[in-house]
Amino acid sequence: MDDSDEEYLGSNSPSSKLSSAVPESTASPRDKHGVSARTRSSRRGEISDLKGANGYAWEDELQRSWDIVKDNEQGGNSFEAMVQSIIESRKKKIMKNPTTPFQRGIIRTVVIIIDGSSAMGEKDLRPTRLSLTLNYLSDFIVEFFDQNPISRLGIILMRNGVANLVSEVSGSPQYHIDKIRQLKARQHNRFEPKGDPSLQNSLEMARSLLKFNFGTASNNSKNSKEVLIVFGALFTSDPGDIHRTIDNLIKDEIKVSVIGLSAQVAICQELVNRTNNEPRNSQSKHYGVIMNESHFKELLMETVTPLPLTESEKQVQHEAGDGVPVLRMGFPTKVQPTLTSTVGGTDLIIEFPHLNASFPTQGSEESKDAVQIQNSKAVTTSSLVGYQCPQCKSKVSNLPTICPVCGLMLILSTHLARSYHHLVPLAPYKEVPVGPIYDSDYCFGCRLKFPEGVKLGTHKGSLESMTSSRYRCPKCKQEFCINCDVFVHEVLHNCPGCENL
Repeated sequence: MDDSDEEYLGSNSPSSKLSSAVPESTASPRDKHGVSARTRSSRRGEISDLKGANGYAWEDELQRSWDIVKDNEQGGNSFEAMVQSIIESRKKKIMKNPTTPFQRGIIRTVVIIIDGSSAMGEKDLRPTRLSLTLNYLSDFIVEFFDQNPISRLGIILMRNGVANLVSEVSGSPQYHIDKIRQLKARQHNRFEPKGDPSLQNSLEMARSLLKFNFGTASNNSKNSKEVLIVFGALFTSDPGDIHRTIDNLIKDEIKVSVIGLSAQVAICQELVNRTNNEPRNSQSKHYGVIMNESHFKELLMETVTPLPLTESEKQVQHEAGDGVPVLRMGFPTKVQPTLTSTVGGTDLIIEFPHLNASFPTQGSEESKDAVQIQNSKAVTTSSLVGYQCPQCKSKVSNLPTICPVCGLMLILSTHLARSYHHLVPLAPYKEVPVGPIYDSDYCFGCRLKFPEGVKLGTHKGSLESMTSSRYRCPKCKQEFCINCDVFVHEVLHNCPGCENL
């Protein structure tokens, strides 16, 4: 009996009498068939019943692709063709980005509000909702600052009815990633999902961060102020009237986007519609409810692209006489705190004291992390290499940032160049139709060889269902593979063929 996974059920045994006395609806799959019914059904390629199997949703969310593969007319290559079609459709979906030039707010300040209530402890997203959100948020921070180098970010966690500040509004991606790692390390003891969420407290804290972190009043009018909420609960526990908070957000021109992890919530729908100047109770593209993990990441990555200005915002600028908004920026110079000189054949290193205007206040939590160990000595970051403001000659530690003394935005020329592609996006490549002969045999980007052409009448299927795997730039007429097409439009934002002309 050791080699068998069945249980012996005799007609006169007590176990058979006991099993017959148990109702069929309450009997477990092992009592009925000897082995798990979910295991037997998976062997037959069937989908098990979760209620009958008493299993988790994530145990049955994956289906084996070879169970649904069917042979084609020729009797082969069906699985390879299916995988290739899935990859092609996925990449084409990624390439569907808006290519029309819009007036966008490329200088953005985004505050991300994470739900840390007890609803985020559910395991429908593995391992938990909060853990998966923090993992995706780390990838989002890297992508956000890569596409928006002159923007800034802040993170808030709403937990137990209180809004907790995770990271201050800053333009340093490493700073936010370190704070996310600290939050992930402490979520099992101090910051585990607990209590009820409070949208009003979190929105009020986000509003204060977006209102007083621009340096000068002119910077405040030129920044795009946004709030992104990752909401896992189905209710909110607020100390006051949240509709007054929504009115204040509209007054301060703050746009709110929501990603729901459970279902659509009425107050979130109203919050999104009113702050984005949309009709009430209408379906908004700024409010999405996830279907699975990949859809969650897609909704999160859609926030990377800056939002275009609406017609009402353009009309307000025109009536105010501002026209095209002009923002003063400064390009700081690099400051070397040390100087090396040679006296009598010996090298002497002279250290010059420099005060850092962006150095944390002594005694604050940030000042504890601003110490580095060099040569067994604690050296503060005020003596490291910094940048000097061209207007007030103050020193800052990293770029891009806003000068704490004079309020001038300090950036590098590369930061400004990397933000320009949002205003004038690259035109999409056109797919080359299938034919017997092509102009080129190799991809212009990666130099991989294209598949050969198909002669008319030699293929039984329709040529419309086939793909040439070639995509041509409408300006330079160079042909690229689909991998280079995605890389050019998602990362490079410049056509290699047009730059070569």
